[in-house]
Amino acid sequence: MPPRVRTVLEELLQTTCAHFTAALGRTLDELDLSLFKLAERAPSNAQQQTLFGSLGEIRLKRADAAPRFLQHVESTLARIRSGNAGAASPAPPSTPLTLELVDSSVLEEDIALREIAGKAEVRNSRALYLLSHRMGVLAAAPAWSYDILPLGPSQFAAAIRYALRHLELDTAHRILAYRLFDRMAMAVLDHYYDLINRQLAGRRILPSLQWNPVTRRPPGTGSASTPEATEATEAAPDVPAAARPAHTEHHNEGENELFAQLYRLLRERRRHHIPAPAETAAAPASTADLQSLLGAWQRENPLPADAGRTVPSHDHARFKQQLSLRLRHAGPGGRALRLDDNDADTIELVGLLFEYIGSNLRARSGAKALLDRLYVPMLRVALGDHRFFTQRSHPARELLNTIAETGERWIDEADSDPDLTEKMQWVVDSVNADFDGDSSLFEPLLASLGRHMQLLARRAEVFERRQVEAAQGHERLEVARATARSAIARALRHGNPTAAARALLERGWTDALALSALRHGSSSDEFRRRLAVASALAHGNPTHGIDLPTRIELETGLREIGVQAEALAETIAGLVAMPVGEPVEEAVASLRPPAAGETSRGFAPARAPAEAGISKPAAPIRPAVPEPVPLTAVEKETLERLREVPFGTWFVFAQNQQGETVRRKLAWFSPLTRRCLFVNQRGARGEDRTLDQLARDIVRGQARIEVPPQSSLIDRAWKAILEVLSPKEQP
Repeated sequence: MPPRVRTVLEELLQTTCAHFTAALGRTLDELDLSLFKLAERAPSNAQQQTLFGSLGEIRLKRADAAPRFLQHVESTLARIRSGNAGAASPAPPSTPLTLELVDSSVLEEDIALREIAGKAEVRNSRALYLLSHRMGVLAAAPAWSYDILPLGPSQFAAAIRYALRHLELDTAHRILAYRLFDRMAMAVLDHYYDLINRQLAGRRILPSLQWNPVTRRPPGTGSASTPEATEATEAAPDVPAAARPAHTEHHNEGENELFAQLYRLLRERRRHHIPAPAETAAAPASTADLQSLLGAWQRENPLPADAGRTVPSHDHARFKQQLSLRLRHAGPGGRALRLDDNDADTIELVGLLFEYIGSNLRARSGAKALLDRLYVPMLRVALGDHRFFTQRSHPARELLNTIAETGERWIDEADSDPDLTEKMQWVVDSVNADFDGDSSLFEPLLASLGRHMQLLARRAEVFERRQVEAAQGHERLEVARATARSAIARALRHGNPTAAARALLERGWTDALALSALRHGSSSDEFRRRLAVASALAHGNPTHGIDLPTRIELETGLREIGVQAEALAETIAGLVAMPVGEPVEEAVASLRPPAAGETSRGFAPARAPAEAGISKPAAPIRPAVPEPVPLTAVEKETLERLREVPFGTWFVFAQNQQGETVRRKLAWFSPLTRRCLFVNQRGARGEDRTLDQLARDIVRGQARIEVPPQSSLIDRAWKAILEVLSPKEQP
C-alpha cells in the first residue's frame, strides 16, 4: 500500500474511532438501562431470568465491544487495495447451487441490520456519493457500491454485528441493541461523513467533486429536437406538453398511444364542463406556484395515529375541492389562481390511478393510509416529469407500484407483518419529508424496500419449508399409528388374550409398534418381531408365562415409549398372574397416561411426552373425516384436476358474503389422507382443508385458483381507467 494512502487511511480510522467509541458506550449504557426496565416489568420469572442473564452478559463483556467494532472497521480499510467488490470483474466459474436451512434468528438480524443501513444510506446519500468516489481513488478502482463501501452504513452494520457476536444474548435483546446503535450512532452519521469528506478533500483527493445526481434515463434517449421527437410530437398533437414524450425512440409505443388517448378523452369530457365565472377570471397557476402549494401541502400531511384503521379509498373529488380552495389565495397579493387545462388533466389521471389502487386493497388494510400520504408527492412528480406516465422504469412509479402491490398481497388485518408495516411507513415518511422535486430520491428508497422484501421472502420460504416438513412428519406418524392399530386389531381378532394382555396391546404395545413402523417401516425385521410379540400375547397361556425372546422384545419396546423399569416389571408380572376374564380396570389403570402431577405405575410423570419417542405432536394432522355426502360428478372432475395442481399454487377463498377474500398458497397435500397444507404470504399455516372440501368450494364458487397477473398493478390501472373514460356505445 502506498505510504500516502496508508497515512490517509490511518487518519480516517482515528476519526472513526473518536466517533464510534463514544457512540458505542452510549449504546451499551442505554441497552443496560432498557433491559433492566424490561426485567422489572417481565410477566414471568422465566422471562425475567432471561433478561437478567443478558444484562449480566453485557456488563461482563462490554469492554470488548468497541475494540471488536474498530477491529472490523480497520480490517475493511486494510483490504481496500485487495480489490473492489463493486467493480466489474470476470464472472466466477459456475458452481453448484447449495440450499441450506437458515435460522430464523439470523434472518431477523439480517432484516434489522439491512433496515438500519438502508435508512442511513438514504439520509446520507449525498455524502456517500462523494465518499464512494474518493474511496475509489484510494483503492485505485471505480467508485464503490454503497453496500460494500468501507466506512459505509452497511459496513458499520456488519461491524456492530461482529462487535456483539461474543455476547450470548437472546435474539430480541440483540436486535434491541442494534436499534439503540441506530439511534445513538447511525442517526448522526451526517456530521461524521462531513468530517471525513473534508479530510479527504483537504488531502487533495477530488477536492472539487460535487454531488451531481443523475435521474435514470432509458439508453439512447436524446433531446427533444431530434427528428424522432419532432415526428412523435406531430403524430400526437392533442397530447398536452405535460404528457407529451420528448424522446420516444426507446419508449413503449403502446404506452405513449395509451396516454395520448387518455388525454384526448379527458379533453372531450372537459368540453362538456361549463366553468364558473370565477374560474375563468382567475389566472392559471404556473408550474412553480403549483409545486410550491403542493410542497407545503405535502409537509403538513402527517401519518394518522392509527394507520391500520379502516380508511376509505382516495377521495379524488374531495382533494380537488380542497385544491381549489387553496388556489383562491395562492396568487401574488392573495389573488385567486386556477388550474391550467393540462395540469387539471394530469391531476385527474393521478386521482383516478389512486382510486383504482385503493379499490384493490382490503377494506381494513393499513396500506390505504400509506398510499393516501403518497398522493401529493406522486402528483408533484407527474406534474413535473411526464415520464411518470410513459416510462415503466421511472423510480417514483416503481416505488408506488411496489408499495401498492405489497399492500395488496402482504398487508391485511389478520396477517400484517409489523416489520414490513414499519418499513413501509418509514419509506412514506422519507418521501414526504425529503422529496422536493428531485426524483433521484426514490431510487435508494426503492432499493432499500426491495432488499427488505427479499429478506421477508427468504424468511417466508424457511417458515413454509418447516410447515411442510412438520405436516409430512405428522402424516408419517398417522400412517404408522394406523398401521399399528390395524395389526393389533387383527391379532386380537384371531386370539383370546387375557385382560391385562389386551390392555397392554391396545395401549402401550400399539405405541411401540407404531414407533417401529415410523422408524424402520412396516416391512422391517423389528416390526415383524414386535408383531410376533403381539401375536404371542394374544394367543398366550397365562399359566405358561412368556418365553425369553418375547420378554426381551417386550421390555425393549416398552422402554422406548417411556415405561419405567418398576412399572415394566409389574406389567410383565401381571401378564402371567391375571387369568382370562378377570376385570380389566386395574390393568387399564396401570397403563393409562398419568394426570398432571400424578405418579402412575405405567408411565413416568417427569418425562415430557416428546421424550418417549412416540409423542403426540402439538398440532397433529387429524385423519380426514369422510364426507357424509358423496362428491358429485362435477366435484369429482374438479378433484382430479386438483390432484395435478403443483405445490406453490395460490388460491383465493371467500371469507364472507360481503365479498372479502383471502389468499392462501397450497404448500403441500397428502395423497393418502388428502389433507392440504395452506400457508399465507409469510409462510404461516392457514386453515385446514382436504382436497374433497377444496373441490366442493371451487364448484360452489367459494374458492378459485388465482391467475397471476401478466402486468403490474399500475399498468392494469391505466387500462381500467381507459375503459371508464371511453364513451359507451348506445344499444
